[in-house]
This record gives sequence, structure tokens and C-alpha cells, in this order.
Amino acid sequence: MLLMVVSAAPAFAAEPDPLDFSLGELVTQEVITVARKRQEIGDVAAAVHVVSAEDIARMGVTTLPDALRLVPGVQVAAIGNNRWAVSVRGFNGRFANRLLVMVDGRTVYSPLFSGTFWEALDIPLDEVDRIEVIRGPGASIWGANAVNGIVNIITKWARATQGTEARLTVGTEDQALAYLRQGGALEGGHYRISYQGRARTSSELTDGSDGRDSWHTHRLALRMERFIDGLGELGVNADVFSNRSEDLWLVPDLASSPDLRSVRLTQADRGASVTAHLNRVVDEGREWSLQGSVDYHDTAVGDMLTENRTSVDVDGQYRFDFGRHDLTVGSSVRYHRQEVVGSDYFTIGQAVREFGLVSAFIHDDFALIPKTLTLTAGLKYEHHTWTGNEWQPNLRMAWNLAPRHMLWGAVSEASRTPARVEYDVSYAFQTLPPGNILLRITPPQDIAAERMRSYELGYRGQPTDTFHVELTAFEMRYRNMRTLGRESTIVPASWITLERPLAFDGHARVNGVEAGLDWQPSTRWRARLAMSYLGTHVESTGDELTDSAARLFVERVPTRQASLHVTWKPSSGHVLDAIVRHVGELKNREVQGSDTRGVDAYTELDLQYAVRLSQAVTVSLTGRNLLHERHAEFGRIYMPSPTREIGRSAFVSVQWALD
Repeated sequence: MLLMVVSAAPAFAAEPDPLDFSLGELVTQEVITVARKRQEIGDVAAAVHVVSAEDIARMGVTTLPDALRLVPGVQVAAIGNNRWAVSVRGFNGRFANRLLVMVDGRTVYSPLFSGTFWEALDIPLDEVDRIEVIRGPGASIWGANAVNGIVNIITKWARATQGTEARLTVGTEDQALAYLRQGGALEGGHYRISYQGRARTSSELTDGSDGRDSWHTHRLALRMERFIDGLGELGVNADVFSNRSEDLWLVPDLASSPDLRSVRLTQADRGASVTAHLNRVVDEGREWSLQGSVDYHDTAVGDMLTENRTSVDVDGQYRFDFGRHDLTVGSSVRYHRQEVVGSDYFTIGQAVREFGLVSAFIHDDFALIPKTLTLTAGLKYEHHTWTGNEWQPNLRMAWNLAPRHMLWGAVSEASRTPARVEYDVSYAFQTLPPGNILLRITPPQDIAAERMRSYELGYRGQPTDTFHVELTAFEMRYRNMRTLGRESTIVPASWITLERPLAFDGHARVNGVEAGLDWQPSTRWRARLAMSYLGTHVESTGDELTDSAARLFVERVPTRQASLHVTWKPSSGHVLDAIVRHVGELKNREVQGSDTRGVDAYTELDLQYAVRLSQAVTVSLTGRNLLHERHAEFGRIYMPSPTREIGRSAFVSVQWALD
């Protein structure tokens, strides 16, 4: 019935179609994450990719992780219907701790695991203006955890979302996804208030049984902007959210034996945040900004682990130029008060901890030869409560070979601050062959910040008016890497308990090549090809258990990935999108007891057909993972969940502009 309505619908052109632009605008698109200032992407000496609001709409996705799947060099794997592993250039896992994730410049990583709870970050995609993805380190600007990359989710201005809008999505996976927004004018500014609620069904395990990973979320948000004479523009973002996501853990039965048993639990997240941002452009060469945020987060993972945290972050910067120099200086203070309560599986050294970091940075873009050769130098200083002082330098060179052609290179250092679970938490989930040995991980004797040195070489250019290409080659060398210590303590019991402390003495190397190609022969056709190759190597310590744990952590990523996104506009108001994705097998295969399992390579197809029925109503029909009934994308890594398979799905989405 829906297809009949879609095929019979009249075509409308109430507003410019997002595909009606020249390919050259890819080079002039603005980004702010690379250097904390506005730059045209064609002038940036970094591997940067922008996922625009139009891109998100054409992908047919309903979550932030899925919106990142087509970015070259980004690894996205669904652990289930409510969990994701998202990383850049390797080290993937549910809490990928070398990727800094931000929302409008506000850090949203969890200091408990030093990663991102994507299931709790359910920002409505209708409010996302763009997602800026930096592949490679950005620590000289953003500091801790910006090691392998940065994802900055930039939401739309309130003034760009005026009026009333609603969207309803129903389907086989997202049973209901509802979004409602109201925007209006204030004296000297604008506001937006919105709500999103989601109910998602479970996936299946490899044996076809229920994956027990349903997902329910609610989020209420407010955004306001106002110009204040003499100060600049003041912006305020606030939200409250709740999230309930089921999970199924395979854990040892500590009361009787190390044999694994299945435990069904529910993770409950709730929280609130307020961010205020003040920005003033003094003149063409000077501007300053000040941002402060307060974030409250409460998480309960069944009866296994609970966290109650309040975080305060204050950040300021000043930009000015003189001569050929464009300088930005800034500093920040971050404070966490965290209470963690454990269980028999998680043992906490001290429930309440207060910790944080202070930092300062300087960044200079120096035009050695104006409009031809630019040298970028930056340095970030940080002091963390647990690891002390860290210096994170950055040196880049950009050479404009010819109009629309740029070659760039970079040498950078970055550090990752330890998570709470690495500081004073011990945990026991893993069993070792032949099955009667329980492995308990204990806190390290000496804790340190992990360090990485990166070498990058890239090219970005537009050989013709219809063709754009981006190529990047890199090598990243890690030291002080988290792994298992090589000294064991055997605790006698009815079974053997092997205690191993964490250690920060591992070394690894990651190298690879990333490519992105865009071709738009006309305003009716567009094709985007993304490819990446990733090689990983862990230096052996001579200890089998230590080396196995390090390889699992470093190498659980596909060596090869590729995607092709083709968009066709048969007529005005009608758009068809087809996406083919190929992901190679995960190089390192997990071992659980005597059972060895891997995640095989897969190829999938997504299709979406969208039509504008009127100036107020747009309907889209989407099918995802159409080539196979189901497939696995990720398995267990430290967090003890069984392997789930992601199924074929379809949904219908209707969007109304109500005024």
C-alpha cells in the first residue's frame, strides 16, 4: 500500500534539493574541529571527513554509530541491537578508548571505561548539522584520548530549526522511533525544545535464540541562542535522558565453579547536562570563546556495577593573527566526582574518587609561502591527577601543489589517560583452557598514560569538476600500552584462580591506507567510494597470556573495508539510495574456554527510497542488511557478552512540518 502511495505521489520542489550543488563545494566545506577554528576542508592538513545532515538522511540510518559506517578508516561494528564498537584506525571494542567523542565540543567519554556509551548518546539525527571525523591524533588541540581520532557531533542552531516538526519511524528493528520539535524566536535570539523516544527489539544469538538486547530511550532537550551587546553570542544546551538496554552476560559461577552461566541483566542510564558557550568575534583577525558544562550521569549494570558521576568542564580560548601567523591559545579544567559500587565480579579499591586534569595549548598556522606552503605547529600540556604531566606536540605541513590539489604531512604525539577500571578495580570474567582456570585482572602496580607517535602523509584534490579524491597513508607507534603483567599469583580453591595485574609496558604498531572518492557526473547522480587497509602488529613479550591479551585488544579489527554509496534522483522530489558495504573478517579470533570463535567477513546492501509528498510531508522506505537474513559483526572482548547476529530489517519513516 505504501509503495502505491509513493509511486503515485506528486513531485514537489519546495526547497533546494541537497544534491543540487557542485562537487567543488566538498573542498570549500567548513570544519572547526581540526584547529578549533573555521577552515575550508580543502585547506586542512589532516585526514578529515564530514558527514552532513543530507548524508545522514540519505543513508537510511537511525543511530549515530550507523551514520559513521561509510567514513574511510572508521570501524563500526554492531555488538547487538543496543551496543556498538566504534573506533578509528584500530583498537576497536565497546569502549574504544583512543577515540575522543564530543557533542558541540563537549567531551562525552566515560572516565569509568575511558570510552563512549553510544547507547546513552541517542541524539536525534534530525538535530545533527554534521559530524566532523578526524582520523589521526588531535591531542595537541583537544588533549586526552584524542589519540587515534576525533568524532565531533555538531548540532543545528536553534535558528535553523524554527517551527514545529515531527517524525515517526516504525519497522522490524526500531518498532517505534518518535521525534517532536518546536522552535521559536526569543528577544535577540531563538530557542528549540525537542523530545525523542525509541523502542527497539532484540537481535538473535548465533544459535537463533533471543539476544536479550532490546533498547528503550527517552531524551528531552533545550537549545537557546541570543546575541548580547558587547559580549557576543550566548548559547545554552541542556538535556535530560534515560536509557534502558538489556544485555546477556556469560560469567563464571563464582559461588561453585568457573563454568560459565548466562545472566540476563538490564543496564539503566539516566543523566542530565547543561552547557553554556559564549563566543565573540572582535574583528576579522581576533575572536575568543568560553565554554562551561556540568554533566550528571548515573549507570547501573544490573547488580554487577553502578556508577554515579558529576563532571564539570571549563574551557576557554583566544585566537588572533599577526603577520603570517594565525595563533590560538587556550586552557581548560576538568573535574570528576565519581562513586563506583561493585560486586563479586567487580572489586573496587575505594568507592568515591575525585580526579581531573588541567591543560593549556598553543596552536600556530604559519604561512611560509602565502597560499602555497603552510606550517602548523601545536603543543598541549596536561596534568592528570593519576599520571602527572603530559606534553603532546604536533607538526604539520600543507603544500598547495596547484589549484584544488594539496599534499600534506604530519608528525604528532598523543596520550591516553587511564580509566577508573584501570586504576583501582579488579574483575573476574575470563576463563582459560582447559576450562577450570579463572583469570582475575587486578590493578597495576604503576599506572601510566599510554603514548602514541603518528606519521601521516595525505593528498586531497579535485582533478576534474566532477571528481574528488582523498588519500592518506599512516603509521602509528604505541608505547606504555595497557596489557597484562607477566607475574601471576595462584589462589588455591576448588578451582584455580590466576591473578594477573594490568601493566602499562606494551608496544604495538598500526599502519594503513585510506581512500575516499566522490564522483558526481550530474545533479541526478552521485557515487561515493570509501576504502581502507589496516595492518596491526604487537611486539611479543615472551609470555603467551600477555601477548594473547594484547593481540585481542589491538587486532580485533578488519584488515580491509570498502563501501559504495550511489544516489539517484529520477525526478524532483524522489531520491533512491543504494549502499554496498564489505567488511573483512576480524583478524584476531576470540577464545572462550575451549571454544574458539571468529567473526567472518560480510557484504551487505542497504536501500532507501524517499519522496516528498508535499511541502510539509516526506516519506522514506528503507531496507538494511538485505543480502543476508543475519550476520555477526563483533564478538566478545573483555565485556562478557555472547556473539549476536544483526538481522535484516526494514522501516518506514514519515516526517511532517506542522506549520
